Formats: sequence, structure tokens, C-alpha cells
Amino acid sequence: MNYFKYFIFVVFLFFTIVKCEQLLGEIEISNKNFAIDASVVDTKINYILDDTIKTPKLIITSIKGDATNINDIITVSEDKSTVTFGDFTELSSSNKLVGFNWISMLIASLLSIGLFATTTTTNKKSSIIILIIGFICLSLMINGIQSISLSDVSVKIEIRVPSNYQFESFKLKLNSGSSNIVGLIANSIEIDSCSMVKDHSITIGQLVVFSSLKVCSSLDIKITNLGLSPSNTIAELKTTRNIDLQFSNGFSGSISIDSPSVTLDPGCTTTISGQTTTGTCNGGSSSKLSISAGNSAIVRNLEITCPIDNSWRVTPASSGPSTNSPSIFTTQPATNFNYGKSNLVFMAQWNNVSLLDGPVENSFNITYVTWSPNSHWLVSKDPSPTLKSGVNYEFSLELLLGQPLGEYTSISNVSIYFFNPKDITNPNGNSRYFQYSNKPPLYMKTFSGANFISNSNFIKTSITFSPTKDIGSAVFALQINRTAALTGPSEISISIKDMKITIPSKSITTPSNILSKDSELLTLPRPSTLLDPQDSSSCTYKQTDLVHWHNPSTWASGFVPLPSSNIILPEGKRVLISPCSISQTEVYKKITIPPTSELVFSDSPMTINVQDIYVQGKLTMGTNTCRYNANINVIFHGNKTTTDTIAQYFGSKGIAVASGGFISVQGKQYHNTWTKLSTTAWTGDYVIYVQDSINWEVGQQVLITTSVYRDESDNQNEVMTIAAIQGKVIQFTKPLRYYHYGGQEYQAEVALLSRRIVFRGDGNGQEQTDSQSFGGHVLVNGEGQFSGIQLIRMGQTNIKARYPLHYHLAGTVKNSYISDCSVTNSYYRCYTIHGTNNVSLVRNVAFDIRGHCYYLEDGVEVDNNIWFNFASYVHPIGKPAGGPSQTGEIFQQSDSLTQPADSAAGCYYITNAYNSLVGNAASGGWSGFAFPNLDKPIGNHRTISIIPSQFPLKEFTGNTAHSSGYYFEEGGSIYVGGNLTFNEATQLLTYNSGRFSRSTYFNGTKKDGNERWMRFNNTKIYLSNRGIQHWGERVEVVGLESHDSIRPSTLFGQAWLSNAIVNGQSGNIVSNQGRNRQGFQFYDTYVQTILSNINFRNFIKDPDSENPESDNRVIISMTHSDVFKPQGISATKQITLTNVASSQVIGHRVVETGSSRYFNFIDWDTSLVPGRTAVGAPTLVGSHQNWWQYDATCSYNNDWLCWVCDKGDKEIASISVLVPGLIESGYTNQEEDSYVGTASLFGNGITNRRSTNITRNAGITGVSNMGWYLWFSTGTPTSINIWVAQVIKNNYLFVAIPYPANTEFSIRCAYRWNNKFNYNFVLANSASEVRNGNGTRYYFDQTHLFIKAVNLALTGNEYFERGGAKVYNVFWEFNIYIEASNKNVQPVNGFYTGIPDTLPSGNL
Repeated sequence: MNYFKYFIFVVFLFFTIVKCEQLLGEIEISNKNFAIDASVVDTKINYILDDTIKTPKLIITSIKGDATNINDIITVSEDKSTVTFGDFTELSSSNKLVGFNWISMLIASLLSIGLFATTTTTNKKSSIIILIIGFICLSLMINGIQSISLSDVSVKIEIRVPSNYQFESFKLKLNSGSSNIVGLIANSIEIDSCSMVKDHSITIGQLVVFSSLKVCSSLDIKITNLGLSPSNTIAELKTTRNIDLQFSNGFSGSISIDSPSVTLDPGCTTTISGQTTTGTCNGGSSSKLSISAGNSAIVRNLEITCPIDNSWRVTPASSGPSTNSPSIFTTQPATNFNYGKSNLVFMAQWNNVSLLDGPVENSFNITYVTWSPNSHWLVSKDPSPTLKSGVNYEFSLELLLGQPLGEYTSISNVSIYFFNPKDITNPNGNSRYFQYSNKPPLYMKTFSGANFISNSNFIKTSITFSPTKDIGSAVFALQINRTAALTGPSEISISIKDMKITIPSKSITTPSNILSKDSELLTLPRPSTLLDPQDSSSCTYKQTDLVHWHNPSTWASGFVPLPSSNIILPEGKRVLISPCSISQTEVYKKITIPPTSELVFSDSPMTINVQDIYVQGKLTMGTNTCRYNANINVIFHGNKTTTDTIAQYFGSKGIAVASGGFISVQGKQYHNTWTKLSTTAWTGDYVIYVQDSINWEVGQQVLITTSVYRDESDNQNEVMTIAAIQGKVIQFTKPLRYYHYGGQEYQAEVALLSRRIVFRGDGNGQEQTDSQSFGGHVLVNGEGQFSGIQLIRMGQTNIKARYPLHYHLAGTVKNSYISDCSVTNSYYRCYTIHGTNNVSLVRNVAFDIRGHCYYLEDGVEVDNNIWFNFASYVHPIGKPAGGPSQTGEIFQQSDSLTQPADSAAGCYYITNAYNSLVGNAASGGWSGFAFPNLDKPIGNHRTISIIPSQFPLKEFTGNTAHSSGYYFEEGGSIYVGGNLTFNEATQLLTYNSGRFSRSTYFNGTKKDGNERWMRFNNTKIYLSNRGIQHWGERVEVVGLESHDSIRPSTLFGQAWLSNAIVNGQSGNIVSNQGRNRQGFQFYDTYVQTILSNINFRNFIKDPDSENPESDNRVIISMTHSDVFKPQGISATKQITLTNVASSQVIGHRVVETGSSRYFNFIDWDTSLVPGRTAVGAPTLVGSHQNWWQYDATCSYNNDWLCWVCDKGDKEIASISVLVPGLIESGYTNQEEDSYVGTASLFGNGITNRRSTNITRNAGITGVSNMGWYLWFSTGTPTSINIWVAQVIKNNYLFVAIPYPANTEFSIRCAYRWNNKFNYNFVLANSASEVRNGNGTRYYFDQTHLFIKAVNLALTGNEYFERGGAKVYNVFWEFNIYIEASNKNVQPVNGFYTGIPDTLPSGNL
């Protein structure tokens, strides 16, 4: 207990004495002759450029010691030219307060000692210890009260000055510590850390000296980017250690170096005598350099490489490749696919085992209990290499037993397997229990375990295997079988080394199946094959009125500005930067180009590291007629901030071009920027063949896109490096890991990522900026031209307006474009058009992008040309949007999702459709092309009174999308849906990814006659979910190829799909990963769909399908709902079938729903349902119920579960029978089995029951010009309202309803919108008179009421017609109202009960 008290006392004493860093004060520097004498204190000095101040100042902070006031330790001369640190013996008033604090501590200490003494009076030893501690404390306190010992003081001195501030003289006299001086400008500088014989480290950078420089130190001296005035300047450096000196642009003058080791860069003529080196540099001048270094002296960059003559220009770069391509090799080497601990998982039907490091390199160890199953599996977590049938591959491994060979360690055999991924336990899942289906593997082969016998040496075993068919998507597994053993040691182990599959070498010859076109049906547009014309005489850097950056006379200050300063170009001057003009390593803080100035870069290799560039005037790095050939790197530096360091609203870490400013950055043109394979590339291939002529170069990076469906979870995009290139043949430095399809149906894209001009963020995967996702950005508020640039690690995640290339609120521009650029590994988007019109984005590529890529931001951007671009591997931010069925998912704006639609990030995000999109391609993304609905513009344009979602497409032609749409059940590679809104109350955006319809009109203005269709022309979709998913009122898709997609499109509104190939299965062997294919699904209500001139092919029966909808059928019914019921809204014409069995034409699922009962469509020419007697005549297809068997031409198809009839004079008809309290209008969501009666056909010779159920969900669909008998199990209602939803002009329904005898009726029809069609029905003399009448009569034969349901308001123009087929409109609010009364029979709750269910006569 006593020791604990001692501990508490010592802790108390420690925290009372120890003090934290404390600001002592600030001193303004008003004299340009300035000196600091810190020879008696330890100092840490930092010279900092600070443009937030106008006058230099010192900030002094106590790091160690007892000083609390600046006046206790320094004096300032009256003229404020000298600050001196002194050793004072009398305290200032504040330090007297410190003395008081010591006295307070003394009292507290004595009290504590007394406390300890009173509790330890029986322990003399403890009492003595306490007294000693108290005596020490007292002594320390007394000394502390008397004075401050500066030898115990350490201070931090910040010398803060504005950029480009120039001292006349600057002197430091130093004790121990360190100095970091960057950006100092002075006529004379003297730094003395020798006089006090103390160690003080000195680092100096970006120094400008006009008269003299003297530095003396006992430690190393390092000076970088020293700029000396070219005449009459003396530099003296002295140390007993090492000197490392680097000039910024050479040195002209005499040198004298005294050091045993001297290293000089070229530029000087010297002689050596002993350890003294003397001479002259660059012709000599009146300047002198004197160095004395005890160990070594290194002087760099002595040569003046940048002449200041205005006529001088650096030699421009050549347009030719930096490395000439070797020939494509004639034999491709063998390729190994290695397996080890990192990409294998141990699986069994018992026992969970981890793979451990093996005893040697490239080996791993397996340890398992003896009594575990005799069969174990090593399963690859990576996709198997694709394998060709008939090729001899080798599998090999080396095996070492962990124990001597015995019964319990004996391996009987080993087998290799290739499984369909859906047939086995997922090796990347959580389960290690190995299960596989009863389906045979794709391939397997067993080999003997005869060589698995040694526990002292690895023994190699290999087998050759040759698949009998091509193997695409597969999981490789190794089965190890051992002899049964229940005895032996508790654990046994084996080690495996160098386990691999080897793809054999092969001769390289031109394939015989090179494609001559990229599509069978479509002609996809391509850019011009001509390169932009060049004229070297137009190059801006050749113009004679330029002045050199590196010429001191260019600048008003008389010296070249320092990188650490805020650099403002001189007004009215055009300044030329050459590689030698600038530091290639120092970071330039900020460069401002005033409105009357221009910054011009030379066409020569260079690197500029910079934080901010602000362009009010012009920045030129090439033009459209003088594209630069040099490798120029612009690297943007800076940690994450939301502070505007460029200019207000323009952010930090990038280039901003102000309104009225102009930027032109244009590098060498590579064309085409992307192309496609002309034949399939297999796993292990080094050589690919492409479709277009290209001028790419050795050493450049190329992307080959995925040929699988889910590119995010199964990333098979590959970035390769060119080793050789000849024409349309490219050889890589390493083999392909994956299979990339190049068949006639579609081909993987091949995109050039490299460019000679590179803008990049400073992160490299390890630096802080990578973890912050804070790259550079380029913002153009004026005019901007960009071509031939690669942008790497650009964009700033979730910071609006901070994108790699970005037109920002520039209005309607006149001459702005982005052409043949490349954005890779972007933290936020790729190419953005915001509040800007008339921009051209042409021939650009993008890969590995976070958030929407090609991005039209607010919904006001129109008349932009987005042509021949490519985007791939685009990632949603945060959780990808999903959600059940059509409802989607809602996302709110937050710090981690500033644009909530990024949850559904697409390759092209178009908030206003009135733009031109031609020849673009999209690989991956939530969707390839996203058209979200905006009821109002957002962002800076919230007050603009337009409705963006009402604008139709200006042009959408020749675009391609693939490997997308899979995040959301209703997602598509082209997605017209979702809704983005701004909440004025919360000031936040909300995005809903689900079904939101749009109506489109000319000029976005809603009025009659302005209706326009969203038109998609010549579109290719493959490896997609829904292909084109269009939630809208009007859409036309004309010219479509869809391959390997779950469904080619889902089209809402008045929809026409024409001139198409819909291919269920291509030749791509990695395309079918357990997904069923549907040719087209007709919707279940209101949507009017016409399919014409379509070839459906390769819909192959799936023996494992659960129902017809999942059995690869051409036409699919939608049957999930009893609330939503189809009218006559679907039609086909000119349909052809290729490799489609009759059983696969229609997939109708029989369930007890209205949508299943009333499934129907019209085949207008029997092309889809051939074999009819009336060849070429329209055919009606109805569901499984004999309700659709309306005449003798009808036959039932057992494969389709549908009735097929000659249409004849019939049409599809639909009514809603509404009964108060029983069947209400609208979507009442009653149960599917809420049966209340039946509807049956009668008349026309029908005597048997041909019926359908009536439920409490309104709607009955059947065939027109027929008798419909309605019977209610609840009794016949006294009030019935029949909405004549779809009975077309000159068609009718002859309706019969049973009533008790002597019932009287009041019947009328009414049209809500025009009362001239309102009539009261009159009594006819017979049922025949009613049927032959005009629809305003009724007849009651004392058993059945007969009416003729006719829509009198129709004009005959109520239909949608395309491609020679019609579907008729649902007509709103024409109703027939029936009121019944009977004096003899009283209704029960509005129903006449007990009425027999008697079918009317078949002779009617």
C-alpha cells in the first residue's frame, strides 16, 4: 500500500513539472535586413511561404523549458532588424506567476509529504524516503523561482513570409537544433552554426541569392535548387562533414573546392591539386563558389542547359515510337497456371482444414486427421483457364508425404476435374463442405498414386490430358484419394509443390476465321480513319514573342519564382516553359495565368509537379494542328481538403480555367483509340488480332475487356503491355489470363490506355492521397480543348465538381472538345459536362472508374456530341442499388454518397436525353447507358423551368453495351428509369433506382401533337440482364442485336422492337453461367408492344428448368399477378426462328392469376406460330384456359400450354365489371383466389363450358364479337358498371347476365369527357335484335339480360401501329351502367341470390 502511495506522489510531481508545447508570441518583421541570434538556445527553424499574410513575421513556440512569455527569452532591436535570444536572471511578471505556481506546488508537495509521514510513522525507512523526495522537490522549486536556464530551453521558430518576398540581408546564428529553409530570397544570406560548436542540421531548398551566401555547419549541408545571380555573387559553404549542392539552372563563375572527395556534374573546367579543386564553369563570370567539406562535396546541375536568348528552343520530340517494334514471334511459349495456398481451398465432406506454408518455396502443406474422409479436394478459387478440345495440356505437381509411407498415408490415386461452377459448392463461399450435383463434370481424368511414396523428397508427377470439348467457365479441382485407414497417428500431412496446369507452346499463324465485320445485322458507325492534319509551323512554342520562364528578366522581381511560392505570370506576356526551365521534382504550389497572359509548354519531355494552376488567360500544351509528341507528365499534389486553393468555387489540386480563359492540351494522336478483336483470344495467348488499323507503340498499355456477364464480381478485364505490334496484330509481354471472345456475334473491345501527355494524381497505391481518394482535377469554366491525354488517379471521391475532365457552367461553348483521351483508375468519374452545351466528346476511353463516367450533371445539358467513346469497369459508390422487383431502392445524399445516383453508376449518365450519342461502347457498370428521370434540373440550375425527363433522344445510333444490368432484378445495360429529386427543405438529393415512367415531347414541352418517341437505332447488347430496360410512355428500338442476354429488352409504353437478332446463345464458351434466356416477355397490363422483323435463334431447351418461363423460350408470358391483367396489347409480325425447337417458341406459366388466365398476343402473319391453315393470316394466341377456344380453328399446344386460333374477324377485348362492395375499380390488391364468378363464351354454336374465373380484382380479357356470359357466385348484383376498356371500333361484346324473372332495368352508357355519347338503353324485342343493334338496346328473356357492349366514343384511330402490326388502345371512362330492380324478389345486400348458372343458348 505504501509503495502505491509513493507512485501516486511521483506521478503528481511529474505532471506538475512537465509542460506541453506553448505559443510564446509573434514578432512582425518590418526590416528587410533581418537577423536572428539563437546561439544560446536550441531551435527548430522553419522558413514558410504564407500568402495569407502581407508582412513577414516570426512565430515562436516553446517546446521545452519554463518560458511562458516571449519577452523572457528574447530582445528585439529598436529597428526590428535583429532578434536575440538571451539568458535572463530576472523574471517577467508572467514568470513570477510561474514562481507562484512553483510555490503552490511546494505547498502541495509538503502537504503530500505530511500525509505520507502521518501514515508511516511506524516505518522509519519510509519516512526517510519521503523526506529525501521532499528535499529534492524543495531544491528544484527554489532554483525555478530564481531564473530561467536557456540551456534547457528549446523553441520552434516559424519564419512566415509572403511568396516572392525579398530580404536585403538574412542572418542566422545558431546553437543546436535544425533548420529547414525553403523559398528564401535575399541579396545576402549568412547561416552560422559553427561558432557555438553545436550540431545543427541545415536543409535548404529553392534559394535565390543576388550577392552573397555563407553557410557554416558542423553537420551535413544540403542545398537543392540554388539560384545565384549570374554576376558578382559569392557563395561560401563550410562543414567538417558533407556538402550536397544542386543548382537550379547551372552556375557561371569560378569555383574552389577543398575536400578529399569531389563530384562535379558537367559544365566546369577544373584542375586538381591535392584535395583542392579549382576552375571555372560555363565560361566563367565574376561570381565565385567556395566550398570546404571535411568528407565529400557533390555539386549537381552545374551546366547551364537553358539559354535565355528568346530565339532559343529546346529540340522538339519526335512523333515516331520511342522503341521500334520487333517482329511478332513465330512460336508462342508454354504458359503455366500455378496453384498454391493463395488460390486453392481445401474441401471435403468432413473436416475443415487450412492450407499452410510448405517446407520450400512454391509449396503448401495439408494436415488432416487420420479418420477424416478418404477423398479430399483442392479447389481453385480462381476461374479455370479456358481449354480447347483436342489440345494436349499438362497437369503436374510434386508431392511429399509428411510421414513414412504406410496404410494410413497411402494415396491410391489423384484425379483432376473441371466442374460447371453451378454444380459444386462455391469455393469462394463460406462453406468447406464439398458437394456436387449428379451431373457429370465438364472433364475429369485420374492418374495413379504410384509416385506418391516419399516422405524425404518431393517427387514430380505429371499427366497429359486433352478435353473432348471446349471448356469455358469452369472450376478446377484436384481430388486426392487415399486408402481407407482408421488407425495410425492422429494427424497426417502431405506437402505439394509446383502444382500447375501448363498450356503448351504453339506456332503463331494468322487465323483462318478473321472477321471482316463486327456485326451480322447492324452497321455500327466508326470514326474517320484519317488522322488530324498537322502543321509544325503553326506550333505555338515556335512563335517569336515568347519569353522564357527561366529567364530572370521575364519576372518583375528579377528572379525566377520559386516552386513553393504563388507564381503569377507577368501580365501581357507569353511565357514558355522548357524542361530545363523548371524543377522536375519540386512541387509548384500555385501558378496563376492572368487574363492577358499565356503559359506555353515546349514539345519536349518534362515533368511538372504542381498543386494548383489557375488559368484566366491561356494555357497551351499543343493545338489541334500541332499535337505534341513529347512525354509530358503533370502530377498534381495535395492532401484532401475542401478549401478552394485554386480560386473560389474551383477547389484544390488541379487546373481551373476561369470564364473567359482558354486551355489547349493536345498530345500525339493514336488512332483508333479502341477497336475490337477480330478473332477469339484464349487463355495463354500472347498474340491478339484486332479489326482496325492502329498506330499504337511498344511499351504502351492496352485493355482487353471481359467476355463474362458480371464484370465487377468476376473481373476478367486485362491490362496488358505491348511487346510487339505489326499492323492489326499485337503481341504482349505476358500471356492472357482469361478468354476473350471474338466471334461474329460480338467481340471484346481492345482499348489503348497510354498517352504521351499524362495528368495524374500523386497517389501510387501507397501514399496518403490514395487512401483519401483525392486525385487531381481539371475544371473548365471557359473554353477548353483536350486531346491525346491520359488521366490517372484523378477525381476526388464524393466532392462535387472535382472530376478528371470537367466543363463547368460554361454555357454554350463555341470550340470545346475532348478527343482521344484516356481516364484510368479514377476516383470520381471520367468526363463531365455540367451546365455546358455544344461540347464534343469523341474517341475517348475510360477504365476503372468510380461513380458515373461520362456524366451530364444537372439535366440542362443539351446539344452535346458524344461519339465513338468507350467506358469500362465502372463502379457504384457504396452499396449498389438493388431492391425488390420494380420498386428499386432509395438512396439519400450523404457525405459518403454526395450524388445518390452513384449507387447505380453507369458508363454514360445522361440526365437530359437531347444529346447525340453515336458509336459508343460500354462495358460493365450498373448500367451501360443510364437515363434517369429528373422532374426538375438539379444543382446550379434548380431554378431553370424545364422538365429534363420530357426531352427525347436527339440521336442514339450505333451504341453497344454489355456485362451490366445485373445488380438489380429489373436492371438493363441501357436503363431508362430511376428518379433523381432535390428536396428544397433538406437541401439534399434523393435517388430511387426503380420504375419511374417518362413522357417525351418535342423540345421537352408537353402538349398535344408534341409527343415524341425515345428512339434507339442500331444498338448492340450482349451479356446483359434486361438489355434495354425502358420505363416510359413511348419507345422505338429499331435495329438491335442481342446476344447472351437474359432478355434483350423490357419496353414500356407504346413500344416497337424491329429489325433485330435476338440470340439466346452465342459461341462464347464463358457466356452461359447458369442463366436462362428469354426472347421477349410481353407485359401484363396496358403496355403496347409490337415485335416485327426479328430473328430469334439458339433458344435451347433446359431439362432442369423449373417452369416454362425459365426454359429458354422465345416469347414469355408475365403471370405473377391477379391485380394486373393484360388487355390486347401485344403483337408480332415477320418473326423468324433459327435453331429453335417448336417447344421453345412460347413459355407460358400456368398459375391462378389473371395475368396467367388472360395472356394473349396476335401473330399478324403466322410467322411466329407456323403450321396454321391460313398461312400468312393473323393468328391469335391465348392462355391455357378454354375461354380462348372461340371457334373450330383453335387448337391447344401442349408445349406452350396455350390455345392457338385463326384470328378471323376477332380482336382482343377487355372490360372491367365493377360491382359496389365486391369488385371495385383501381388496384385493390385482392387475393388471387378471391373468386366471385365466371365468364363463359356462349352463342356461335358453343354448347360446352369455355370459361374463365372472375375475381375481386377487376378485369376480364377475351375475344371480341362473341357472347360473354357473366355469372356471379355471390348472386347477381343489382348495380353493375361495365368499363368498356378495350372493345375496338366496329367490334362488340354480346353480354349475358342472369337475373330473376320480372326484373326491370335502367341501363345507360356514358363517356366521361363528352356527353354526346351518353345514351339511355331501350328495350329490344329479342336478343338477336340486341346483338345486331348499335349498342344502345337491351333484352331480358326472364332468365338472362342481354346487352351489346360497344364503345360509341371511338373514332377508329385508337391504336398503335408499327411494322404492319397493330395493337389497340385502352380507352378510358366509357362505361355502361346497369341498375336492376324486382318487385317480387328482394336482393340480399345488393345481390339476387340463388340464381341458377345457366349458359345461354348456343344458337344466339
